[in-house]
Amino acid sequence: MLHFSHLEKITERLDEKHYRLQLMYNKSDETEIVIRILSFGPLLRVQEPAGFIELLRHRLRKQLALRADK
Repeated sequence: MLHFSHLEKITERLDEKHYRLQLMYNKSDETEIVIRILSFGPLLRVQEPAGFIELLRHRLRKQLALRADK
């Protein structure tokens, strides 16, 4: 939660270990938000919106392609 403390958000506790977090951000900050979310690895699951999920997938594909070139 500290990683996103500067953003407006809605947090919902689902159970003992799981939370739903809805972030509101400026479109100009989207790349930074993608990087922050990816830094959590498999600890986070993005459920929506579909366009943001596609941005995450694109970024991961790009990183895999860079790794394959080495």
